[in-house]
Amino acid sequence: MGNTITDPRFTPLLVAEVQVVLEKHGYRLPAGGDHVRALVLARVEGAIQNLSAIFEGRTW
Repeated sequence: MGNTITDPRFTPLLVAEVQVVLEKHGYRLPAGGDHVRALVLARVEGAIQNLSAIFEGRTW
């Protein structure tokens, strides 16, 4: 996986699919309205970017 801005594999659907998996395992987004949800999901997106880089063996 290259740059997540130009990599066609990194899409909002990927983030949504990870969210579904987490929810299936009992994890829930915090209460607090759309603003809190947007902040949390932005952090999740960054974490998924890091995870995908690690998964493909890229190191910094």
